[in-house]
Amino acid sequence: MNGHPSDKLVAGVLAGALLTAVFVVGLLYLGIPAEHHANMAMRLGVPVALSCALLFPVPLLHRTVLRERRSEFILDEDLNAMLLGRAIGVVGGLALGVTVATEML
Repeated sequence: MNGHPSDKLVAGVLAGALLTAVFVVGLLYLGIPAEHHANMAMRLGVPVALSCALLFPVPLLHRTVLRERRSEFILDEDLNAMLLGRAIGVVGGLALGVTVATEML
């Protein structure tokens, strides 16, 4: 009935990598923030911050504040694996997004 925590890890890696890569390519393609107003660290930091703002709040809230309200089928091990997977996915998605943007643009 319950999956293994490695399922949550892999799902987190895939979700984090896909979302971050889409944000990196999309924002670099649109030029947000503009090249003459921001350096490359800022241009890569904005998509990473946006993807982290979308990926991390729910598992962190379930791990801390909403501990009593979460489902009894979600274990702490699952949440730890999900958070670790999403963190790895953000780093991998940044590398993938820069690679795709370099080839496209």
